[in-house]
Order: sequence, then C-alpha cells, then structure tokens
Amino acid sequence: MNRLIKKLSTLVFVLAWVLIGKVVCAIETSQQHESNVQVKHIDMYDEKRQRPVKVTVWFPAKNDCAEAILCLAENAKLDQGAVFSHGAMGAARGYNWIGYALASQGIITVGLNHYGESWVYGQETIDLSAVLRFWERPRDVIFVLNQLSQNHIKSDVDRPIFNKRIDWTNVTAIGHSSGGATVAALAGSQLELRKAETYCASLASKEDKSCGYMKHQLEAAKEGYNPSESFQDKRIKRIIAMDPALGHVTNEESLKRIEIPVLVIGSKQNDFLTYDTHAGYYAKNIPQAKNFVLDNGEGHFVYLDKCEHTYKANGVSICTDREGVNRNEVHKSIYPHLFGLIYGN
Repeated sequence: MNRLIKKLSTLVFVLAWVLIGKVVCAIETSQQHESNVQVKHIDMYDEKRQRPVKVTVWFPAKNDCAEAILCLAENAKLDQGAVFSHGAMGAARGYNWIGYALASQGIITVGLNHYGESWVYGQETIDLSAVLRFWERPRDVIFVLNQLSQNHIKSDVDRPIFNKRIDWTNVTAIGHSSGGATVAALAGSQLELRKAETYCASLASKEDKSCGYMKHQLEAAKEGYNPSESFQDKRIKRIIAMDPALGHVTNEESLKRIEIPVLVIGSKQNDFLTYDTHAGYYAKNIPQAKNFVLDNGEGHFVYLDKCEHTYKANGVSICTDREGVNRNEVHKSIYPHLFGLIYGN
C-alpha cells in the first residue's frame, strides 16, 4: 500500500509540473512587453550523449529577418551572453522575470531545460532519479555553449542561430536550486555524493527537504560518479547562484578554489533547503563571494515567476508565499545585485 501511495504521489507531482507548463506557455503567449524582447524555443540534440536539450532564448529582436533562426536588434550586446539553469523538475520558462530583464538590457539569455527533469519534454520523460544524476546538467550547459559558439545546430544547417556573432567566451551563468549547484560546478565546485547518507541521517537535516532525494543520491554514487571530475568551463566568467542546492555534498576545498566573481542569493527563513547547509555554505566557502540574504519570510520558490496554481513540492507550495511576501517585490530587490555583478565584472 505504501508503495502504491508513493507511486501515486509521484504521478501527481509530475502531472502538476506538466499542467504548470501549459499555464506558463499561455502566459508567455499573452504577455506584452514595451521593449523589443522576444522569447523563442530551440531544439538541440547532443549526439554524443544521445540526449535532447531544449533551450529557451530571451533576446532583443529584429523584425522581418529571415537570414537566421533568431534575428538580433541593434541594441543586442555582442560582447557577452548569459545561460540559465532551472531548479529540479522545473523549466527555464518559469523564470521569465530574469530572462526578460537581461534581454531588455541587450543581454542574450539562453535558458536550458534539463532532460529527465523538465516538463517541457512531456510527462513520459520525467524521471525523478534524474534530479541527482547531476553531472548531466553541467554537460548540458557545455554542449549548448559549444553550439552557440559555432552559431549553428545540425537540424537547421542552412541558417545560423543568430544573425550576429556573440562572444560566448564571456558568459554569466545563473541558476536556481539545482541550477545554482550547476553553475557552481561550471565555476569549479565538485561533489561528494556519498556524504548524503551521513548528513540526511543527522539531526541537522531535519528541516532539509532535499533529503527526500537521498535514495537517488546514493544510486547516483553507485553509478560511478567520479568526485574528482571537473566541469569547470573557462567561458563562464561570473556566476549567480539563487538558493543553490547540494551544499551538503559539495566539497569545501573545491569551493575555496573558485576565483571568478560569484553572487550567492539565499533565503534565510527557508522552507525547503536549510540556509546554513546550502546557500550559506556556498557563500561562506567561496572566496570573496558576494552574498545577498533574503530574511523576511521568503522561501525557496520565491525565485520562480509569480504563479497562482496550488501544486506543492514535498509539501511546500510552489506559488503561495508566506504572508507579507510579495514575489514581484522580491525580484525587484534582486535586480540591483544581479546587474551589479554583471556590469561590475
């Protein structure tokens, strides 16, 4: 009976994210923006890993252009770009507040959707164990950066991705939750997944919802994850980690070796990831990391776009914030720190 309940709970969770996707897509279509920013979706495919990678691109658009898949307006910045990695079981489309803000400043922003986790591939592709096959996430980013640097995808050989060349060796990597851990890996952090068992059996993990994935963490370690493997990519020049996950299995010394500019944003009164173990841990151990702490009741999902559905993740509401928390105002408070890191480095 318990196994049946668990399976039904998982199905409800997956269906919730699929329905969320339909709502987000409808919102995207109906939104009107004063700027020339557009959002488009491109399908890529990594033949080496036999893995699809769908990306969402926010960009300042030029109208009536046929010479490329995406045509950039005159105000597009060509000296830099940005990539974004979503949280577990999410999608890039859930973070329009970041994509539109960056693109309105001319920064082309490419949001990745990680296969096995993201609902954009369809309900049948969802695999909860994919959440902790973590190494596929930074590999996704590296693959996409390679495609962007070539400015072509194999499915459309006759047209470049963009009508102008962008410097993809000067990249800001931004991520939320598992995405925050992803961008940290691209900056040089390394994991020790076997630490999960000890931590999740301790009193310190009592309020840490990430321990619900412990079974998958151990399975991932048994699959042969090499803790000494590095996903550091020199094209990543700065990272912004929003309430990053996996602090409990991240090697401290690897964080101390990170040299690029870092901004860690974390929710102190967290309802999903304990601050000191995750965001606080990254901020403490990355040398000279800038740290913006939200300490007025903001939870883990405040970093997503404002939404109205009633679905929950491990019992925590995705859309309903604590009383007194205004998600749009929280986003506004983050912008100065986000752009401060980008323009200051």
